[in-house]
Amino acid sequence: MIPDAIYATCEKWMRGRYGLIEGCREQLREARARAESAAAPPPDLAGGHAPQPSSALERRALAVVEAEGRLRDALKWDDVVERLRRLYPPGTREGRVLEYVYFEGHSQEFVCNVMHRERKAIRRMRDTLVISCALLAAEAGLVRLGEGHDGTA
Repeated sequence: MIPDAIYATCEKWMRGRYGLIEGCREQLREARARAESAAAPPPDLAGGHAPQPSSALERRALAVVEAEGRLRDALKWDDVVERLRRLYPPGTREGRVLEYVYFEGHSQEFVCNVMHRERKAIRRMRDTLVISCALLAAEAGLVRLGEGHDGTA
């Protein structure tokens, strides 16, 4: 089995990738706006010299770089989930579970009733989906699988 941290991360991205990506985009917009406002130095009325770059400006520039990295990772996760969707199209059992549970947000009980399957069978299909997602994420460099790793890359 895969570590719990990776399992939870994969489920999080399968469930809410569009909202998570938009959240990363918004963080990047905010970080850029803060950096731009800090980059415009106020006029120095006393001596006529522009102030030197401050550590606050550097921190804001670093925040932009970090936000860009988070957005880049979010877009990689989006690609992972799309590849997962192609591996398990809606016509397959696992594809239906992917759609119902992760994309539409239905409960496992609902899926059991709709698909006429036991909870155990649906859980195995969910496990298959998450393991496949983890393998694709590892291939994309988003997580690390293997002995001694807690999961996140």
